[in-house]
Amino acid sequence: MDTNLSKLKVFHVAAKTQSFTRAAEALFLTQPGISKYIKDLEDYYGVKLFDRLGKRIALTQAGEILYAKTEIIFNMVDQLKIEIGELQGLDHGSLRIGASVTLGIHVLPQVLSRFRRIYPNIEINLDIVLNRQVADRILDNSIDIGFLGAPVDNDRINASPFLKDELVLIVPAGHKWARKDIIEPHELMHETFILSQQGSGTRRIIEERLGQAGIVLKGSIEFGHTEAVKKAVESGLGISIISKAAIKREEHLGVIKSIHLAGINLTRDFYFAYRKDKYMTHVTKAFLQWVVYGEGARS
Repeated sequence: MDTNLSKLKVFHVAAKTQSFTRAAEALFLTQPGISKYIKDLEDYYGVKLFDRLGKRIALTQAGEILYAKTEIIFNMVDQLKIEIGELQGLDHGSLRIGASVTLGIHVLPQVLSRFRRIYPNIEINLDIVLNRQVADRILDNSIDIGFLGAPVDNDRINASPFLKDELVLIVPAGHKWARKDIIEPHELMHETFILSQQGSGTRRIIEERLGQAGIVLKGSIEFGHTEAVKKAVESGLGISIISKAAIKREEHLGVIKSIHLAGINLTRDFYFAYRKDKYMTHVTKAFLQWVVYGEGARS
């Protein structure tokens, strides 16, 4: 592993992981081997590429410049492998998907199941994270396509709506509002409100829509995950607003009741998104056709 491209790969992985140790593990090299390749590059360019801060490393200004270029180089290398592999058609291939929690847990599994019945040899990886983390994964090229619960504002990402969703107020079965079908928004301000964490698409929509109506939530408690929010409401800790798709089971069991808010539109779009400059494989195109125009759109 002594070519210039190999040395650049070592640098790229070390910069991305911010660790010579993790780079060595990822590339199946020794840590002294990693250090040697980095030193060779620093000698070649005549500059320091990393500042060594004890066990940590940080890119220098020159390192930042080189990293930006290696990001382009290795994205092109990966894309070349994909394009050549495309010659095999849809009998083989892979699909890396990132999805926000509601979509990843309550919408996509059924869609993926039906897709795999038609294309059983396609390898699928589904990464379920916060809405903002889906956008990050699109940008760093670690996923092919992302599914989000709120739009993303980035010029490098192409995002389009594909499915309507409805958010509803949820209360535990024994709550004083459990017999109601609709309440006035100002009543929320007197209740403990359970929120998913910052970066969630659902939370972004809630704060945006309630803020437009002049509703300020007091005494709120933050939970890290939609499923935790549901459990908190079910146990009587507070109330929340959540996707109707996420509470079908709980409503069927009678442990949670959904209620509409008067005068506030809580419908939203789900979005699919991908990097504008990313090569779209036959597999990705086929999956999007399935989700947006095929049976997936009717899930």
